Amino acid sequence: MLLDILFDIYINIYINIYTSLGYGTKKHKIESKMEKIKSDHPQAYVIYMQNQALFETDAELSKKVLDLDVKNKMAVNNTVNEIYALFAVAA
Repeated sequence: MLLDILFDIYINIYINIYTSLGYGTKKHKIESKMEKIKSDHPQAYVIYMQNQALFETDAELSKKVLDLDVKNKMAVNNTVNEIYALFAVAA
């Protein structure tokens, strides 16, 4: 019984620390994806940094980034082109 209580406390502390640091949040996931593509598409990363709030709150834009397979170059290029089109940037 005491071990169960201690285990529950440990798990709760771990989860609280994990979420308070931002891991697992939508913001962190979007930021991670944009970090991964910035070497090939630095302008897209600059757009992200200037419009972070929009990337996190706009349902369609955040879904595109969250669903992005960063290992698929064609998918990355298509998503980046959509970002450029949305922010009226020449590709």
